[in-house]
Parts: sequence; C-alpha cells; structure tokens
Amino acid sequence: MENVEQELNNNDYSYKRLGYSSTITQNGGISMNRKPFTVMFGGPAGYGIMSAGTLIAKAASRNGLWTFVVNEYPSLIKGGLNTCAVSFDKQPVKAHEERYEFLAALSQQALNQNYEKLAEGAAVLYDSDAVKPDESKVPAGVNLYPVKLIGALTGEAAKVMANSAMVGAFCALTDFPLALVADTMKSEFKKASVLEQNLALLKRVYEQTRQQYSGKMLFPLEFRADGNKKMLLNGNDAIAMGALKAGVKFAAGYPMTPGSSVLSYLADHAAEYGVVFKQAEDEIAAVNMLIGAGYAGVRAIGSTSGGGFALMTEALGFAAIGEVPLVIVEAQRGGPSTGLPTRTAQADLNFVAYASQGEFPRIIVAPGDVEECFTETFRVLNLTEKYQVPGIILTDKYLADSVVTHPYFEEQGLTIERGKMVDEAWLSEQQPYQRYLHTADGISPRAIPGQKGGRHIVTSYTHGEDGFYSSGNQEYAEMEPEITAAGIDKLFAKVPALLREIPAIKLHGPQTAEITIVSWGSTKGAVLGAIDELNQEGRNVNFLQILYPQPFPAEAVQTALQASKKIIMVEGNKTSQMAGMIRMHTGLSVNASLLKYDSRAFTASLLVEKIKEVLA
Repeated sequence: MENVEQELNNNDYSYKRLGYSSTITQNGGISMNRKPFTVMFGGPAGYGIMSAGTLIAKAASRNGLWTFVVNEYPSLIKGGLNTCAVSFDKQPVKAHEERYEFLAALSQQALNQNYEKLAEGAAVLYDSDAVKPDESKVPAGVNLYPVKLIGALTGEAAKVMANSAMVGAFCALTDFPLALVADTMKSEFKKASVLEQNLALLKRVYEQTRQQYSGKMLFPLEFRADGNKKMLLNGNDAIAMGALKAGVKFAAGYPMTPGSSVLSYLADHAAEYGVVFKQAEDEIAAVNMLIGAGYAGVRAIGSTSGGGFALMTEALGFAAIGEVPLVIVEAQRGGPSTGLPTRTAQADLNFVAYASQGEFPRIIVAPGDVEECFTETFRVLNLTEKYQVPGIILTDKYLADSVVTHPYFEEQGLTIERGKMVDEAWLSEQQPYQRYLHTADGISPRAIPGQKGGRHIVTSYTHGEDGFYSSGNQEYAEMEPEITAAGIDKLFAKVPALLREIPAIKLHGPQTAEITIVSWGSTKGAVLGAIDELNQEGRNVNFLQILYPQPFPAEAVQTALQASKKIIMVEGNKTSQMAGMIRMHTGLSVNASLLKYDSRAFTASLLVEKIKEVLA
C-alpha cells in the first residue's frame, strides 16, 4: 500500500491553525452532529478560570452527569489567556470537542479566539467592561449577554473572586442549579471568611443577571444522583493511584510539566501510604535514586517530560544491563527542545523506544484514558520486576491534564507480583550465587542487599553470570566476545514471554471492518467517538489501539491489519512514527496518515470529516 501525504490548504481558515497533513484535500467544514453540551470559560491568568470550570464539573459529577474538562494555559509566570472547557453528558464523555454552546469571556482574547467555535444558538457571556464583541464576527443565531463581572469588584478581589461572579452569571443564564454549585463550593474552601465572601458574590451576580435577562438558554441535561461513586481526576492522578495500589514505596523526580503532578500527588499522599519521596536536584540524580531503590528491592516510580527523560537515558542503559527494575512516566509536550511546556504532542515515541546506548528490551505502554493509566501503571510495575527490565509509561499533556468523571477503579484481581525474588533459604542452597544466571526465559533469580548469601556485583559494563566485568577480569578476557553475545541474548530471551503476557493491542468496534483506524495514546477518545459516528452512518470501521509499542506486537498487529481493506493512521506528530514502526516490524504500510502537530489534541468531529474525505 502506498502512503502519500499532502498538506492541507493553509488558506482555509477552518484548518490553517491545525498543522495537519493527510492524503486528502480540504472539503467542507467540521461535522456538527449532536455532541455533549460544552461550556468554555476564558480569561487572564490569575483570575481563577480553571477553578470556575472545575467547580461546575464537580457539581455536575456529584449529581449524576459525566464531564470532560480540558485546561489550556501558556507557559508564562504571569499573563496570557487561560481557558477551561467543560463538556457535560448523561453518559461518559470520551474526548473534548471544540464547539461551544456557552462561552464565558473575561478578556477580549477569550472571545476573539473562539468566534468560529461557537455552536448554532450558543450563548456568550462576557464582561461588559473588558470585552467588546465584533458584531461582524459573531455567528448568526449566537446570543450575547454583557454582564458587569470584574467591574463589580474592587482591588485584589477583582482578580481572585472574578471566577465566582462568572459562575453566578453562568448559572443564571443557563439555569444550572445554583444550589449544586454552592454546595460544591462549601467543600472547596477551607477558610470560612473566604467561603462566605465567594458565596455572597455568587448569589448576588446570579440574582442581578436573572433580573437583567429574563430569557435564558436552558441547561439541556437533567441532574439526578444515581448513587454510583464517581471520581473527577486526570491521567496523572490515575497513574499515581495505580502506583500506590501496586505497592510503590519510593518516588523521585525533578519537576517538569506536564509530568510533575504525578510526583506532587505521590508527595501529598506519601505519609498515608508509607512512601519516601525525594525531589532531586536534577533528573540525572532522580533516575539514579530510582535505580538504587530498585536494586534494594523497593518498588519505585519517577515522572518527567521529554527534556528530563533525555537526561535519564544513560542511566536507562545502566538499569537495563544491570537488570534492575525501573519505571519512568514520560509525559510528552510540544517540542523539540524546551518547546511548548504546557501543550500536547505525540512526538516522543521513537525517542523512548530507542533511547540509550546499545540494544536492550524495554516495556513501553501508551495508555489512552484514565482507566488505562491506572491499570497499566499497576501492570508495568509488576512486569518490570518480573522481567527485570526498564519500563516507560508514555503519556502526554492532554491525557495527563484533562479531568474526567470516572467510576471508582475496579481493584479485584490486582495482585502484586515480584517475579524471581529469592529468600535466604534459597540462597543457602544455591552457592555461589550467580545474579545473572543464564536461564531458559532469560530471567535470573534476584537477591537484594542484606540477604545472607546474596551478595553480588552490579556493573554498567558487559559481564558474565557472576557480574564481573568481562574485559577487566583476566579469567574472562579471552572469552569476552562469547560473554558479550551471551549477555545480550539473555536480555532478549525475555521478550517472547513478555509479549504473551501484555495486552499489546485492543480492537474496538467490529472484529472485521472495511476501514481500520490505527492509533495510540490519548487519541483514543477522539477515535472512539469518530468510529461510533461513522458506524451509525452505515460505515464499517474499527479501531486498532496499540497499547504497548515495546516490545512491538508484530504478529498481533499484522493479523489485525491484514483483515482490513484500508488502514488510516491517526497520531499527534509530523512523521507518523507509529506507522513507521508498523512498517519496520510487519512490512505493512498504511493507506493514509492523519497527523496533527500543532500542540493541540484531536477531536472526534475533525476526524470524522477527514476520514470521510479519505474514503471519498
């Protein structure tokens, strides 16, 4: 199959900011079929924009609705536009949509950037002092509601309480129950005087707005408590929860957005779960601390982004040859180099797959939603100990930072497995102890420091079964080529059993389909939404999700793709890195690559439109 890519026409305003390439030419606008009800709050940094969105998301989640929250903010210490988009529905929301039924703007920029994203009949609430709409850009049918928001406050309160005023006006215009918001607010503020001020402002602006505007755009969804326990969390929260459930007792790292909140979550809960947390002076120190913990038999995890992982790569090779379990979360962001610290991308796949010197097997998992962030973190922590290899949890800003309503995680069947850990009784019968004993499955019995009879050498050099440096030991010098090759073979002997154990792929939709969409990571939600819509229209489409890119599941991928007539790759990078992996391991090429590399995530409606063009 021939893979041809063609840049979209950059003169078309609908797509000119997308950084999008495909096999097709632009044709028509975004699909506007029924989607969840989405509200966008926007305004200057420091005005509590994200707190406003999170507040109504919590109120909705606690009262029977499902939400999906996307925060966007520039990498600035002060200033810039912050936005928070909240989607509501009666069923789980798979991904965000850039089509807003309600926009609340506290700044001119918040309105200027969103004219084209307003749905038919949308409502725009804006601060009457700070925002002046351009009537020529307001889509037909959109209703404007100027309200005095920041101007109703004075001094510092204008900044820190403007979000409460905005939420009050939002509730008045949509009939979103004010009591639900007030109850949620009571659980958020710890200081009674601050709570009292915000509640008073919330109610005052609510009443004033209702008096000012008698006709309201009603919130379309019914609130009903269903009795099922739900959480509001993001991917980083879920990873940290999975780590705690898996028995992590040590965590280390150096803060780097968007991976930092894994570390802060673990630090916040360290005392409760008996975790030792260390903020290291840099990523090199952090990764070596983690290797030290793994060597000592302590289950550990670290978190960073691409730049921090770059500093860890030499130590990654040390963990591999020393066969010390190591788990790192690598949360991708826009790049290269420092790039866009607070934006998303899927451009580090090749980097983490081949990072460090030499050749060695590693585990890479790319979770696609918060459920997989939890379950696969637990699984990877087990697998890295069982197979004594490094493991990388590859996520990105969109998944790490987007907040969703989710049921409590299912914990049944989650069992901690530590592999070939040996005790002193076993060691007393197996002398001399060979830490790197060659076995049929490539996995050697593992002792930890302090065990009688388990003393051994861990070196970054190639070595024999006893750990001695193959060149530095005179006894081994003549056998160095054989020892080196045998050691590499030993590492890769682990791969067949590892492939049998990991759920490398997931096939969503029909088992056989005319069109197969292939993707990985955080694009999962948008792809699922797209195939649902396409199949409802009578198409025959399924979705192959590659959950574990390493070790690459060549046989499973080949079997799935050979059953499809047309293969469409969807990923958030310029060079279609997963398509390259598929071609390298299976010889198969995709028919089309839909690529987005503007540091923003895919939406289902965009994918539906472009997939239809590919099919046409």
